[in-house]
Amino acid sequence: MAVGLKVEVHQNRFLGAGDRQMQAIVTVSAHGEPEPAGSTSAGMGAAEVLLVDCSSSMRYPPTKIGAARKAAAAAVSVLPDGTRFAVVRGTGRAELVYPDGPWLATASPETRSAATAAVGRLAAVGGTAMGAWLTLARELFALAPEAVRHAILLTDGRNESQSREELQRVLDACEGEFVCDARGIGDGWEPAELTEIVTVLRGGVDSVVRDEDLAGDFRALVDAALTKVVAEVRLRIGTMAYSRLRSVKQVRPHDYDLTSRCVPGEEGELVLSLGSWGAAETREYQLAVDLDQDLVPSYDRDRQLAWVEVDGAGNPPVPVLGRWTHDPVPPTLIHPKVLQYTVQDGLGQALTEGGDAYAAGDHAGARAAWGRAIRIATETGNEEILKRLRRIVEVVDAGTGDVLLRPDVTRSELLNLLISRVTHLGGETPKAAPQPDGEPLECPACGERTPRPAAFCEACREPLAEGDPA
Repeated sequence: MAVGLKVEVHQNRFLGAGDRQMQAIVTVSAHGEPEPAGSTSAGMGAAEVLLVDCSSSMRYPPTKIGAARKAAAAAVSVLPDGTRFAVVRGTGRAELVYPDGPWLATASPETRSAATAAVGRLAAVGGTAMGAWLTLARELFALAPEAVRHAILLTDGRNESQSREELQRVLDACEGEFVCDARGIGDGWEPAELTEIVTVLRGGVDSVVRDEDLAGDFRALVDAALTKVVAEVRLRIGTMAYSRLRSVKQVRPHDYDLTSRCVPGEEGELVLSLGSWGAAETREYQLAVDLDQDLVPSYDRDRQLAWVEVDGAGNPPVPVLGRWTHDPVPPTLIHPKVLQYTVQDGLGQALTEGGDAYAAGDHAGARAAWGRAIRIATETGNEEILKRLRRIVEVVDAGTGDVLLRPDVTRSELLNLLISRVTHLGGETPKAAPQPDGEPLECPACGERTPRPAAFCEACREPLAEGDPA
């Protein structure tokens, strides 16, 4: 099956005289009919590797390692026949639990049964070296280069058995080789660490508060991974002689900065791997482009500031445009999509600030920050964030952000809230002012045309009939 990929750019292209930065939201979407689970557009199948933390801390409480066994078994149970897979026991090293050799098994009733029996014997003892687990996953996936490759990493702790630099080297080697989703369980894992892993490996991150919910979560992750039909999608970002990329962030479905993951292309553009892709999937990215300070503004026409395209999609590049105007109104209008993610960023900052204050013992600061988060989440209809916040605070008045801290908050609940900074920041699109679309207005005095909405003519400064004279 051929999957079509397209790119759209959403922006307010109007700039004030001194403006030297352009923001835009880039939407990348796929369209095509999905094939049976476990297959790809090339008919070469899917590959799944489960990385299960079996360090000593997984013994306490005993329900934790039991939940991990059940989750791994649940994930194996939904693998369609023909899917290639493996289960790795993660401690201070990586041990292949199933199959019994350095290869990937092929899912069938017999192999699923054997793998389930193997994960039922998982024991918790040893340290935590996530880089070793990911390295083994990369070696296994190298045996199925044509497949859509996906891993799940479960941990309850920190990467204490190797240095941060060593983990970063492993991540750099794994980037583009497979997608990895990460899950934290218990109260000893580090949100920043898991966020770094999924940022480089283009997956998602979350946590499970109740051990008994882990199996269902694993099952859902595998089901979602099996809908992917393109092993890797790459976005090309080009700039002009007078512009340069300041930043690029994924803002939906997950929120993380990908600027440092861009690599130079053959023709001077930047190339960004977006990971594997489903047949009917949409993601959005926020670009910020800086312009040279000595660039002469263009008032009479649109100027191309940058461009984006999906590598190999066969569609022409989509421009990021800019046009300067003397009218003070158009540059102040924010495109609804840009506004949506500006608000989203404010919500994320409030969640983080509340967590930092709470950790420092500043309960008044935590109340203020999480109260602000309650207000933003209520205004944007973000029910997932509200659900997690309500475990931490009692809401007195959502409209004003008046909250009280709950006295019985567990660290697991707190981590579950903080990791939502990356994973669950969606919501309704905020209301925005009308955008400057439509045909330009013609000045009745001099005949020059000025972009909408305009209060006066840019050429002769006469008031325009459809504008709002200052």
